[in-house]
Amino acid sequence: MSGHILVVDDEVGIRELLSEILTDEGYDVHLAENAESARAFRSQRRPDLVLLDIWMPDTDGVT
Repeated sequence: MSGHILVVDDEVGIRELLSEILTDEGYDVHLAENAESARAFRSQRRPDLVLLDIWMPDTDGVT
């Protein structure tokens, strides 16, 4: 069973790069472009790991 990783970043290039690398390593990757999308995903499924951009336009990844 592969781990489930949620990647949250407002930059599409970063999301795509991380997704490609992690998928190649056998992980199940879900991408979110903002905090709202990440929260919606998180309310339905609990990822094993969240990679979170700490500086996004709608919120920061710290608070």
